[in-house]
Amino acid sequence: MKTMIALGLVMLSLLLLVALRRTDGSPHPVAVGKPASAQSQQMFKVAHTRRAASHALTATQQAQPGDAILPAVVDAELDPDLRSQALERVVESIPDADLPAVLDSLANDVIPEAAELRQLLVRRWAERDAPAVAAWTSQMPESAARRAALEQVAIAWANTDLAAAAGWVRALPEGDSKQAATQAVAYEAARTEPAAALELASALPPTRERDDLLVHAVSQWAAADPAAAVAWALGIPELPARERVLAAAAIARAEQDGASAATLAAQALRAGDEQDRTVVAIVQRWAQNSPLAAASWVSEFPDLPSRDTAVQSLLAVWTARDADVANHWLQGLSAGSLRDVGMAAYAEAIADRDRVGAIAGQNPVPIPELMVPTGVR
Repeated sequence: MKTMIALGLVMLSLLLLVALRRTDGSPHPVAVGKPASAQSQQMFKVAHTRRAASHALTATQQAQPGDAILPAVVDAELDPDLRSQALERVVESIPDADLPAVLDSLANDVIPEAAELRQLLVRRWAERDAPAVAAWTSQMPESAARRAALEQVAIAWANTDLAAAAGWVRALPEGDSKQAATQAVAYEAARTEPAAALELASALPPTRERDDLLVHAVSQWAAADPAAAVAWALGIPELPARERVLAAAAIARAEQDGASAATLAAQALRAGDEQDRTVVAIVQRWAQNSPLAAASWVSEFPDLPSRDTAVQSLLAVWTARDADVANHWLQGLSAGSLRDVGMAAYAEAIADRDRVGAIAGQNPVPIPELMVPTGVR
């Protein structure tokens, strides 16, 4: 009996959702020939919503809990805030004991609200009894719905008992659902136990999604224990994945220790796009704390496009922080491409600063004559 009541509540709430999204064909109460004001349109929307909700309530009172009352097609859009509030009320209205039956009753409903409601209900149930939900999902056939349910269980369980959640995903049958659940547990683990997250990720087949997970977990680890994170990353067998992860470790370390981050990028990454992107990211972060040290490192680069990009990034940050010191460094450079690129970047940074100052009503700061190359002004 309680289950029937719970199903009735679900159907009522979903009917209300549908009713809020449907139109009944009534004309807007606005005089012909006059544009509808925002206020009048809103008044009509509120009145129409109330009428639709009332009609839905009447229909639900006449329906039996087992009736298929969710339409397959919904015509209009529902206000996102109202929709979220309605779904939350549905979730809170269902007793824990009735959750399995309610979820089973929603299995064949195709409208978006039903799918979203299933995920919310699974998450609530998993937060209270993850092992029970895990057992329930084991009876579901392989499908998008099962995968979504496993992800919700994984997230909730990992936040209450990471070891148990990790053991559960390892024991799941092979397939897309297992990979999705493993990734969900690992992403949650990366916040507090990145080594555990990497252990889970290592069991996944090599895909772009797995590599994204490795990058995320190593970035978290490198901020706290860079030596351990780098040592782990060096053991990745696939070269492209290894370089992506090492680049992430170097970038994550750049704000705390720009020198070691720079050394890692120079020694562990091959010359190419990955190294270029990493160098630029390191310089941008390093320049926030030690621009002169970053500049000294960049000046030792060979004459390659990556050096030009790094100098441009360095001067953009440095000039905004201390234009005089940046200018002094440029004056000390020998004539050549590094100085030319640096001067152009400096002039552009000054021009950007002057534009911002003009918008704010400040007087522009003149560019030192020595530092303006021919054709920049």
